[in-house]
Amino acid sequence: MTERIINGLHPNNLRYLFYLVTPNETIYSTMEEVPNYTDLSVIWLLVLVITEFYFLDDRKYAFNDTVTSINAGIFSLLIKFGGRYLSAKLYKDVYDYIHIIDLPPDSPTTWIICFFSQDLMYYLGHRAIHEAGVFWSFHQMHHSSEYYNLSTALRQGAVQDFGMAFFDLLQCIAIPPNIFVVHRYLNVLYQFWLHTEMIPYLGFLEYFFNTPSSHRVHHGRNAYCIDRNYGGTLIIWDRLFGTYAREKENEEIAYGLVSPVNTFDQFYCQFFEFKELGYDKARLKDDKGNEIFPTWLEKFKATFGPPGYFPGVKTKQFFWWRCMVDNEEGIPEIEKPIRVYNPTLNYPIRLYLLATMLVLVSSALHFNEIRQTLSNYQCMLYFIYLLAIMQTFGYYFDQSKWAFHFDLFRLAVLLVGGLNYDNMSLINYSLISLFTIITLNSLGLIDPAKETKKIQ
Repeated sequence: MTERIINGLHPNNLRYLFYLVTPNETIYSTMEEVPNYTDLSVIWLLVLVITEFYFLDDRKYAFNDTVTSINAGIFSLLIKFGGRYLSAKLYKDVYDYIHIIDLPPDSPTTWIICFFSQDLMYYLGHRAIHEAGVFWSFHQMHHSSEYYNLSTALRQGAVQDFGMAFFDLLQCIAIPPNIFVVHRYLNVLYQFWLHTEMIPYLGFLEYFFNTPSSHRVHHGRNAYCIDRNYGGTLIIWDRLFGTYAREKENEEIAYGLVSPVNTFDQFYCQFFEFKELGYDKARLKDDKGNEIFPTWLEKFKATFGPPGYFPGVKTKQFFWWRCMVDNEEGIPEIEKPIRVYNPTLNYPIRLYLLATMLVLVSSALHFNEIRQTLSNYQCMLYFIYLLAIMQTFGYYFDQSKWAFHFDLFRLAVLLVGGLNYDNMSLINYSLISLFTIITLNSLGLIDPAKETKKIQ
């Protein structure tokens, strides 16, 4: 692990976060030779999050929110096929079948063309998972944080790749696989540094590149921020298609969902919108008990129309979906002062959860290194082990009555597993953690009734 951290801190790995590469150094003979740039950059991601956390006060960072964001990033990593994007796994087969233009796979010109095509496809895909009804469910996790900092960049929808793969695969008509996968990685990594309030408006760069200022607007729930600034690396597509909005100096941005989710439950945050948009919305009734969407056509519009669509709301066609004519329609005013969901947590529990977080991160990094050598059964067990830790955090952060009991059960099962496989690391971790939570519980420090949930 120490060697991995040292290697991960190589300056070259930091460059990938800013797209500071040349065509010659990132053109490989085959798709399989392309390194996993996310894996190479992950140590720098964590270092920069910790550094920003140190310099910003608790109005900009919250322990519960930051851990939830990191957990979401790990969850997203677990879902990826072999650690790579879904579209990257499918791309070569689809390219071999449908490509109609033969661009040279070793040409810097092809590399530059793909730089623009990947960013355009990201714009379209990103816009689709905001505006095309239930497709918003694939992405809303990323917007659920009420804070805006570098950890927010890690807060990814676990199944977002399934919602955007179609747009990546559109490039199969021309872009060779070995070029595509490089830009697929770097386009997303570039967006990491956009998630900060520490960098101001960047002058003339704002006309061409996506910047922290532009992306702050994208994450806002103020009326003028809704459905704006979808670009990945470039902002030119937003200017071209009319979705650009400049950050207002005289209006503080409130971050998060239009209707805040008010929980840190990882599974709920990841998937609740699939039920709300995919099932509940089409069955809504008014105060008199009449269906708001009575016909099958209206129910279809409720599910696949813009998330803010209701009968009478004007929409217009864009690509294969419909979007709102007025993005600000139905958006509530921001209450001042802006308050966020942040239940208090005593320091003994925070220390226990911090130690548990270190275990989770190291375990996830280890799993990502060895996952190709594991059987499906072993992957499933590792998957359950990691997800159970994530869910534990949610219960503690929400001060749920299930926190102690769920954690006790999780650790007991882990202890049995460690004994069964004669794994001393699991045995020691389980015993130490069991002793800790039983002690904390006996001292009344895990009693949710003793803490007060609050909106700050």
